[in-house]
Amino acid sequence: MSTPALTRSAPTLVPQRQPVVPDQLPPVPRPRHSWTLSVLWWVACLICGGLGGVVLAAVGTSRGRVPSRRRVAVVLTGTVLQLVCAVSFTVAGATGEFRACPAPSAQASGGGNGDETAVGDAGLWGAARAMVNAPVSGAALLYGMGQGGEVYQCDNGTTAVVMDDGVVHAGTMFGTVFLTDQRMETETPRTHRLVEHEARHADQWAGFSLTAGPAAFPALYALDEAFFPGAFNHFERQAGLEEGGYETPSDCPSIAGQLALASLGLLAGAVLIVRHRYRRPPVSDRSGTPR
Repeated sequence: MSTPALTRSAPTLVPQRQPVVPDQLPPVPRPRHSWTLSVLWWVACLICGGLGGVVLAAVGTSRGRVPSRRRVAVVLTGTVLQLVCAVSFTVAGATGEFRACPAPSAQASGGGNGDETAVGDAGLWGAARAMVNAPVSGAALLYGMGQGGEVYQCDNGTTAVVMDDGVVHAGTMFGTVFLTDQRMETETPRTHRLVEHEARHADQWAGFSLTAGPAAFPALYALDEAFFPGAFNHFERQAGLEEGGYETPSDCPSIAGQLALASLGLLAGAVLIVRHRYRRPPVSDRSGTPR
């Protein structure tokens, strides 16, 4: 008995259609307002982070990186607060009735050659310094006036606020505003030298604010003060120890501060080395087995 052969029909081949890929994709139109938003973002980063902040923001924008919502909220909030304080400082300076800062007379200063002219018009740098320090100065001025302090306008572009109560002891410079609980004695060389000392602190505020934002100088000052307190502080030394009422120490600079700073540097270096060692991928031999 023969078995009939099974016949199968040939499969039908369906040709597959390949998508047509153009040689060059058309450029995606960029929204017209994107550059405007980028510039506004750079300005906000400049206000909050100085030149360093605007450089980082520009690099991130050029690489197409989109900042997170939290970062945008923090930067915009800080920008708005600083602009409000800057405007308040400008309005208070234009409409407020300030007393003239005491200046030493020729007789009080010993009739020296030019001591009475050391505190002069701040000039172009004074205007630039006041503009850069305006947010910090505005916040300090609002606080001092809120405490009922007496406001004195000095010829070198700084402002002194004398308060009976407050968190400030002796005196602290904020931007171009000097908050103090000490009375401004009239026509004394001591007041004249103190005004010059605080003006140099205002220069430090402006320089670091322009470079890395308004929080840079107080952070660096606090760090320096932790290792080199009082008269050992490098910022105080640059502003003038004698003018600020400090006594020059005999063992300046501080040996203890240098040792503490060196120890901190060694500790940070050791942490980086250990971290790099544990992050390094394992070295594999020729067989591919890690060892």
